[in-house]
Amino acid sequence: MSETEHAGPEDAAAEVPDEEPAAAAEEPAPPEAVEPSPAAASDGTEATGASAPNDLAAPRHGDSRPSAQDTVRAAARREAGDGGDFTRYQQARQQNALNKLKRSAVANGSGSAFYAEQLTIGGDNGVEIQVLGVTSLTVAQQLDSHQDVEQQSQMAARLAAQHVVVLAGQPGSGRQSTALTLLAGCCPDDRIKILHSEAPGILQTLCRRADDLLTTGGFVVDLEDQPLKLSTLETLGHLARKHRAFLVILGELGRVDPDLLRPHAFEHRRPALGQVLAVHLRRLLAGHPGACPEQDCTTEHSTAFTARMLESQEVQRTLDGAPSVRSVVEFAELLAQHIHSADTSLGDVIGQWRDRLRRLAKQLLRVPAETSHGPVLDPHRQAFRIAYAFFHGLPLSDVFEAGAVLSATVLPRYETREPAPTNHVFERELDQLIPQEMRAPGDALSGGRTDDNPRCARLVNEDLMHAVIEVVWHDYDSLRDPLREWLTALVAGPLERIRVRAAHIAGILLSHDFDSVYRDLIRHWARKSTAYRQSAALALEMAAHDPRMVGRVRAQIRSWLSSPRWEYQDSAARAYGTLVGAQDVPDTLWALRELGTRPELAFSSSVAFSMSWLYLARAPGPTADALDRWIASDNDHLAKHAIRTLLILSRYGVGPDRRDRPVLADTAMTDQDRAEALVRLWRHALMGQDSSTRAWDLLRRWLLAGDADKELAAFLEVLVPRIWARPLSLRAGFYLGMWAGRHPDSRTIRQLRDQPPEDGPTPGPAS
Repeated sequence: MSETEHAGPEDAAAEVPDEEPAAAAEEPAPPEAVEPSPAAASDGTEATGASAPNDLAAPRHGDSRPSAQDTVRAAARREAGDGGDFTRYQQARQQNALNKLKRSAVANGSGSAFYAEQLTIGGDNGVEIQVLGVTSLTVAQQLDSHQDVEQQSQMAARLAAQHVVVLAGQPGSGRQSTALTLLAGCCPDDRIKILHSEAPGILQTLCRRADDLLTTGGFVVDLEDQPLKLSTLETLGHLARKHRAFLVILGELGRVDPDLLRPHAFEHRRPALGQVLAVHLRRLLAGHPGACPEQDCTTEHSTAFTARMLESQEVQRTLDGAPSVRSVVEFAELLAQHIHSADTSLGDVIGQWRDRLRRLAKQLLRVPAETSHGPVLDPHRQAFRIAYAFFHGLPLSDVFEAGAVLSATVLPRYETREPAPTNHVFERELDQLIPQEMRAPGDALSGGRTDDNPRCARLVNEDLMHAVIEVVWHDYDSLRDPLREWLTALVAGPLERIRVRAAHIAGILLSHDFDSVYRDLIRHWARKSTAYRQSAALALEMAAHDPRMVGRVRAQIRSWLSSPRWEYQDSAARAYGTLVGAQDVPDTLWALRELGTRPELAFSSSVAFSMSWLYLARAPGPTADALDRWIASDNDHLAKHAIRTLLILSRYGVGPDRRDRPVLADTAMTDQDRAEALVRLWRHALMGQDSSTRAWDLLRRWLLAGDADKELAAFLEVLVPRIWARPLSLRAGFYLGMWAGRHPDSRTIRQLRDQPPEDGPTPGPAS
């Protein structure tokens, strides 16, 4: 998030390099921690032991707070915008969607991603949808190996009758296999397609473009972590029946509630993994006797082998820990390859499966002594493979950019390369840099075509990314310093999604080695410029997805909060605007209020960003109550943070179903107390010296949104006159006259212009 973007002249400030206050001294290097402690340290910034080291020395003059002169001097470089980059930051987080943290290649991960729809008025949201064809062969293979799930017959009946059905379940539960099976029962196998989009709002775009996208046949739509409302679902059902199309929508349980979407939605539970293993073993071994070089190999031998595997306790324990249906399919393939191995070696086979991704990662990163092009190209190949794994799911342009930074900028500082490499551009073809065993089968299609636009990095298994991270960190000791320098360079780059992914990688490293990674990487980020501080907060959020790290992460954030140095305080404020803050909303609101009262953060937008995130993501009610208290507080800094939060939140809509209705207005329409609080917030923002220009423009957008929403217009016609009651009535008349000239067709503006102003100010502190 940027702190240097300003929309109006009243907020303009000279940009000065983001450096430390002159009074703050460098802290001594912290001693090695003996054992993590969940208790937060109050005198430092690293909570790592029985007595946390003083990670930050107090200013030399003995005062833990900067003087008034220092605060004013630092104001220019820390002046906050109104959150103009908040949208891009949130979109980058949603696009990365890297919410699985794994200690090893097969450990389970957990977490959820945040989604919020940006408020856009009078224009298309620009969502691009790709239509991916599914071959008849793929459908036949799915039908041959699919295992029915609970309520599948009811799902099929609902799809046949209403042309739309929702499967809400966890990724890896076999939802796509069920979706293809359901569609195959309603339409020909060669008329099944997948609708895909990296951006949120795919269903709303599908509703608008149904005539172009929906044809006779079946469609699978994966919402990933996006929510779904009944009104959208019913609209899609009507459009599907009109075009004789069948839709199966895949949603994540939690973000999509089957109880609220009945009778169109079903909870999708994964089938019995033992049955999945059995059907795939039988399929893989069906033609084995005829192709096996062993003379005594018969069908009876294959049948007996399958029975032994299904009865084995070791195999059963392995299935109990399987993270997904797909992993069970891979396990079946490995067992089938060892059909003639002795039963005593079954433990080795299982160990091989558990460690398969780590071994593949080591194989991919091992640089051969000689290649057909000579050894000088090996460092580039190795660096590009690391970048391809780290940036799985992102555009190849990001991979090229990040790989070039590692290969051409970082690694040469740590390597001796003789003779100097000659740059042969055409020798760096993607197929040579990235082997087939690393890429997903659909990464490159025949004829050079691709279904991705832009083309993205696709690993053969998304868990391979975690395996590569683990191997790079633990198996290549000399690569640790280049890796830290590379991540540091990436988080300073201009592209938000690259910065977010680099921070997530640092968070995964924290789960492997918290002390070392924090001491040598995260601590330095947390005391540097805005992009670094935001990346430090995201790294801690990523580490907190590991249950073992939650206490350690929260203690570290609390330690930043207690630091005398404003950079660490700002990093703490940003960290509370993540899933770590959502885990304990009362404590987070207390911490943000504590940070908001401090003059050190008076010019930072971090508190407002975190309050906005908390409102949109998890706790709108408590956050709104806190903002109401802040706007009436005697502390001027809290009031400014509340106004900044209003300016950010006023840009967001309720969700994909009502993109033009502001989320703040939607809540206040049904709650009188929220309406009163909203009036107070708007009045302060419209009268504020640093916020008035933006506030008036945002209020204009609300009025224009009312033209497309009768309920919103009726609400605004009552609320807005109370907002600009005296002493704002004179200024309101000026703006209404100007807006009426710019938007002559706006009924809401015309209606408000004809109303007489309120006689007096709104009761309460806002007046």
